[in-house]
Amino acid sequence: MTIISAIGIGVTMSTAGAAAAFAGAATPARTFVVHPGQSIQAAINKASPGDTIVLRAGVYHQSVLIRKDKITLRGSGESAKGTVLRPPAKPGKSQCVFPGTGICILAKSLNPKTGVVRTPVYDDTITNLRVTGFQGSGVFGFGTYGLTVTRVSAINDGEYGISRFESTASLFANDLAVGNHEAGFYVGDSPNAATVVRNDRASGNEFGIFVRHARGVTVTGNRVTGNCEGILVLDDGQHGGAGNALIEHNRAVSNNKFCKKNEETPVDVKGGGILLLGATQTTVSHNSVAGNRGSQFNSGGIVVLSAKQLAHGSNPDFDIIVANTAFRNRPADLRWDGTGRGVRFLRNHCTKSIPGGLCHGASS
Repeated sequence: MTIISAIGIGVTMSTAGAAAAFAGAATPARTFVVHPGQSIQAAINKASPGDTIVLRAGVYHQSVLIRKDKITLRGSGESAKGTVLRPPAKPGKSQCVFPGTGICILAKSLNPKTGVVRTPVYDDTITNLRVTGFQGSGVFGFGTYGLTVTRVSAINDGEYGISRFESTASLFANDLAVGNHEAGFYVGDSPNAATVVRNDRASGNEFGIFVRHARGVTVTGNRVTGNCEGILVLDDGQHGGAGNALIEHNRAVSNNKFCKKNEETPVDVKGGGILLLGATQTTVSHNSVAGNRGSQFNSGGIVVLSAKQLAHGSNPDFDIIVANTAFRNRPADLRWDGTGRGVRFLRNHCTKSIPGGLCHGASS
């Protein structure tokens, strides 16, 4: 083992790997080990593509910025007894475009005037840790390709829990988002998102899983409960809209938290299971949606609405709501405002719909 005394971080290399390097092969990947009290950023600055930074269990009062390809940041557990990132006592200046963020994965090059991504950062992985109490997002990706976030807990962060903007081919899997001020999981501003949100849990956020101005997103096997809205796909009026999404095999239960309107959300929100607001060419299938109750515009089990009036977006064209189970939702298990072309409700098991007749075998 070699010790880099300048930053107090261990670097390990296997004997076989070292031999391969001396034999003329590519430089082997290294592992940097960081302990509480040491600098995570120093390890990232020292690392090269393919390297792994391992964070031992404990609390780290630090923010982290990654602008390199193929970096793995691996903690020692996502519980409170594992690796925990909290805000530093005195936040310093950061290149991250989203201030107050815990872990920021940022494009290598941006247009300084427009913020347009020039050169993405590729194939970074964040795994097995907890990020809590940050003013901004817990984990924030901007201008990424192939970002993977797994077994990460984002707890009580001021904006989003785990998020990515202007990115492609992301994976959020087996994560937990609780008590974040906006969305637990966010996929936005990506006409070619090609993103999967899988087997995650979201509770106590404003939105459990929020897809906005993005296309090509799969949301599958998640459990969302106790949010103001469980799952939302929104066209906010930006060019390209939102949709081409697959929402399947999720459980949206009792998302009955009340969220008062604010700068980001211009109306009160409460009691929504799955909401397509101007989403197009989206399939909602084989979901279990129960006990979502309220009297707000989003309230009900599975709700399909036009975004024209609220967000200057689209009508919900060519959406398919099929083979879902929805019960004990109010004002109805299925709701549709009648807008859009080619909207179909097929084989959904439920009790009440607005308008009537959308439930399989029932005329509610």
